[in-house]
Amino acid sequence: MKSKGKRIIQYAGNAVRLEYNDPAVEEILDSIIYPIHSSTIDKLIAHFRIEIKKDPDQEYQLFLDNSQIFKSKNNIDFAEMLLSKVCYQLAFNSQDGMLFHAAGLGHKDNGIMVPGGIGFGKSTFTAWMVSQGYDYFSDEFVYFPWETDEMHSFNRPLHLKRPSRNVLSHLIDYDTPGELLKVGSHSDLIHPNLIRTDNHYYQPPVWLILFPRYQAESALQWKELTPAETGLELMQCLINARNLPGHGFGEITRLARKIRGIQFTYSSFEQIEKPIKDILKSL
Repeated sequence: MKSKGKRIIQYAGNAVRLEYNDPAVEEILDSIIYPIHSSTIDKLIAHFRIEIKKDPDQEYQLFLDNSQIFKSKNNIDFAEMLLSKVCYQLAFNSQDGMLFHAAGLGHKDNGIMVPGGIGFGKSTFTAWMVSQGYDYFSDEFVYFPWETDEMHSFNRPLHLKRPSRNVLSHLIDYDTPGELLKVGSHSDLIHPNLIRTDNHYYQPPVWLILFPRYQAESALQWKELTPAETGLELMQCLINARNLPGHGFGEITRLARKIRGIQFTYSSFEQIEKPIKDILKSL
């Protein structure tokens, strides 16, 4: 393949290189990975190649270190897979700080981290928070360089599974796919500006940690966590523990002692609107 372009994606102390044979790939990259500014040259840990074949039908092909790992005729499905593979490589090799499976939000230059596993409704909750006026950074990764409280979020679109449309249709215009809304076979990639036009990206110190859990027909269950409980919940979402001294336990303990943690179960946004606003009034 003769390269028509390349891009370096840096995050969490690592970098991946992407090369491609068609300028149309630029549009895909711009729609899934937003600029992440870095003053350092991070360690290059993977090389992706993207090829667009146009004979007889257009097909998108993804290679990792010269081995084909995915192909699709749907550019949105391809974009989702590319995003997933890039994120995996960056996370798997991260070792210079704590990397959490978490959403990152901001309010008045303060960071709100929303850790959560698959099925807890983290991305849906994050989309609702953006609709309430909070800045959106990511719904996938939050990274803390070692011995700091500064949140570095992986800036990407909201990745929302199709069932979430049922609860977000009053907040998001799903009828006009375009630059801000990419519709795939099973999920949607949504730019935060579709929900909040003045969204800003920055890297604030963490001020609050929220652990939401969606449960249909549940009454609101709200719990202020002790530092020990906050630390235990954080350990379950620490992606790169195997790469860290002491599996990151000391750093998580330090963070949990300083930052307020709240866990809650809910079945509707109406249940949580007031308690969350009450917390953030103190900022």
